[in-house]
Amino acid sequence: MDIKIRNVPTQVANEIDKIAKDEGISQNTLYNKIISDYVKSRDDFVVNILPPIVRALVNQELDRLSEGANSTINNVYIAAQKMINTTEKIENLLTETITNSEENSITNEEILRILEISDKENS
Repeated sequence: MDIKIRNVPTQVANEIDKIAKDEGISQNTLYNKIISDYVKSRDDFVVNILPPIVRALVNQELDRLSEGANSTINNVYIAAQKMINTTEKIENLLTETITNSEENSITNEEILRILEISDKENS
């Protein structure tokens, strides 16, 4: 949808142009962002009691934090998967070693050595 904005003061238009250049985006993109931020800022009751500029900044920061949280959740998931895989490998190694050894014959040093070998294989 095309929207025309009329009667924008020259000073405001110049500032929009300067901000767009500083951010490396077009004026049109900046106008869309400003309008979008304003519309989003009216959705939340708590944020709605803030002045419009502060609302837009708060929503922008919330979006940024949400992206960071998603990235963190993804990293935790990947780490958990690696831990599960490592645990399964260790369990398989220990099960085989214990099964093939005489009762109580495996020592702590042997277990630590098995874990070191497993760790090197995972690296």
